[in-house]
Formats: sequence, C-alpha cells, structure tokens
Amino acid sequence: MGFFTKRKRPLHLGKYPMETIKRVDKTTTLITDDIPRVPQRSNFFVRAKYGDLGPRPQSQVSKFVTKYPLSAALSRIMRPQVELQDGPIASEKAPVPDDPVELANHVKSLCYFLDADIVGICEVPEWAWYSHDLDGAIIEPRHKFAIVMLIDQGFETMDASSGDDWISGAQSFRAYLKGSTISCTVAGYLRELGFDARAHTNSDSQVLHIPLTLLAGLGELSRIGETVLNPFLGPRFKTAVITTNLPLAVDKPIDFGLQDFCNKCKKCARECPPRAISFGNKVMFNGYEMWKPDVEACTRYRITNPNGSACGRCMKMCPFNKEGLLQHRIGLSAAIHFPFVRRLLIKLDDFVGYGKRKHIWKWWLDLESKNGKIGKPDKTNERELQTDRPLPRNQIIPVYPAETIPPADYTAKYPLDRKHAKSRND
Repeated sequence: MGFFTKRKRPLHLGKYPMETIKRVDKTTTLITDDIPRVPQRSNFFVRAKYGDLGPRPQSQVSKFVTKYPLSAALSRIMRPQVELQDGPIASEKAPVPDDPVELANHVKSLCYFLDADIVGICEVPEWAWYSHDLDGAIIEPRHKFAIVMLIDQGFETMDASSGDDWISGAQSFRAYLKGSTISCTVAGYLRELGFDARAHTNSDSQVLHIPLTLLAGLGELSRIGETVLNPFLGPRFKTAVITTNLPLAVDKPIDFGLQDFCNKCKKCARECPPRAISFGNKVMFNGYEMWKPDVEACTRYRITNPNGSACGRCMKMCPFNKEGLLQHRIGLSAAIHFPFVRRLLIKLDDFVGYGKRKHIWKWWLDLESKNGKIGKPDKTNERELQTDRPLPRNQIIPVYPAETIPPADYTAKYPLDRKHAKSRND
C-alpha cells in the first residue's frame, strides 16, 4: 500500500485492505450447533505436562521454550502480565458513544495505535469458552463480544529460518508477548471506562482462539488443520483476544477461496517434519469440518525437537506466507479471485524456490541452554525444500474427540490410546 493511500485511510481499517476481501454470512468451515465445551485440561501441551504423551515430552515440556535464551527472556517478561489480564472495573461508566459502529472503530483504532497487525470483532458463542480452568473450576461465559488481534511473527526472520530451527520458538513468543501487552492494555482501558473486559493470551486464555478468529472475519481454516490462514499474513501470526460487554458492531466471516486452494495444495503436509498434517480430505471433528491434523505428533515434535526450539515449518512453507511486495500481491490476488490458476501458482511456488532459507536475513545465534549452561547446539535443522519427499502410504490421522479427554480436574497421567484413536479415522 502506497504512502498517499495510507494518508487517506481511516485508522480503524488498519494497514492491510481486509475490506477488499469477500464477506459471507457463515464461515467457509462448516461449524455445527452441537460443539462440546472442553476444559483447559484438554490442551495437548497441558496433557504433555501431566504425562499423557509419555515420559520424554513430560520432561521436556517445561524446557522446550527456555532452552533457547531469547525465548526464555521473552517468556519471563510475559508471565507477570497474567495478573493484568483481568481486574477491577470502574464504578461509573464513561460517557462513550451509543453507536456500536463508532465504538468498534474506536477499539480497532486503539489496537492499531498499540501496533496490532489486523483486528476483527465477533460475538462469542457459549461453546467458544473453555468449560473449566486448570484447577477444575467452572468457567462462566461472562462477555458477549470478542476483539481478536493478529500479530505478525516477522516475515524476514521466518524467511531466513528453516521453520523449525533455534529461532522458531522465539518468533512465537515475540508475537505472544506483543499480543499480551496490547490485549492487557486494551482490557484495562475498557475497565477504566466502566465496562467489564478480560484479556486472553497464550499464558492464560478462557476462550478458544481459532473459532473466534474465524467468526471475527480474520481468516479461513487451512489444511494445516487447527490453524487459521489470513489472506495477507498467511498463517504467520499469533492471536490475542479481549472479551468484553462493551456493545460493539461485529464483522462477518470471509471467503477468499482458501478451501479450494488448500484442497489442491499439500505443500505444508509434504514439508511437515513429523508428518502431522493430513494429505487427505476433511473430516468432522467435535462439530467442525476440517483437515484434522495429528495434534499428538505435532505437539510431541514441537516439545522434543532435538535440533531447534519448537516448530513453525508449516507457516514457513505456506504459499500465502509472502512479504507483501507487488508481485506477491498480484499472485495472491489471482489465487483469491481466479480458481483456475491456483494449481499453476502452487507449482510455481516450488519452482521459484519459495520456502528456501534466505541466508542474508539470518541475524540470530544458534544457541542452546543445557544443564544451566549456554553453548552451541549439537545440531540445527537446516532444511530446504523437499520437493521429492515421498508421500506417506495409507496415512491415518488419530482422532481424540471430546469424550476421550481427561476430566477437568484430573491432574494424574491420562495416557493416550493412539491405536484406538487411529481406528476412529480408519
């Protein structure tokens, strides 16, 4: 977007032209009316902590972030902000406008002023709230609206990375920290105005971010599985949410042709180190029609990655992960508006070499903290494109529906039955 275009652009629209994307009444992912509410105990990182994924992930889950020094520094700053996510509400309401559209524009402008990348607003369905917190206490849905923010993880750094080397975890935590700071500030501001509000971050969230991101019109669900893809940032973002009772105008979901694009493109699945992304068709899972990923394999790899910190290779490899230059915008615009060129663009993405590491932008040091000492790691994942990587034969994704998850207050080991989980999707 040019300088003079920006000068004429209202702040509440942000720097990305989301208003040019087609709006629809329902999400392009089928979401049924019988979605079960689940406890925070169902999160697979929490399950790893309690030993559900076995002894090695359990021993590594508290270390996989802090084993890279920059990630450790970022997480130490973010942790204390949990206390700021909620708080007391002013006794009197401020004289704010009555118009929900004006209020929504004001809140979006505030988020952009604080340096969010893309913002959307939706109502919060009851099923989008977790049912219980980690102590087993019931979570009562208390707010009607959600303000959802996307925070870019940084194109240049991701372009220099393999996607699952030593910087990958720090990229996530940089975005998480930024999202936490913005959301805590916005929630605190709304409480100062006399309206109840709570921030929901990677450190502590009472709501499910994926459906709210879809409902707020910020993207579509992708083949990567439980990952939303935005037409301008691709999957290269993290989310932060503020829920509130301030009356706000809401956004509609979007449709930029991603379901057809992802149906034809399997680049993320081909490049996924643990083969956790489906090569097959969509399935129904807990009320969603989606390309179901192998969440267990994905979590296990991210926690125990021996040659890096966490993993974001699927984000790195996605054809929508582009930096916004004119030639990329033209290509992505063609992918959005002209279905017949999508197969060609997918092949062209590999041919041009998108997904290779751009070494000129590598700025970080490959370091590992081990036994209290920081040194050079034994190895680093230095993957390039794997265009000739063979496709798996008879891939079966294990499925763990809501009825198989541990009770809300269960703190002992609740082992996964992977064999039985595969049989559900066989």
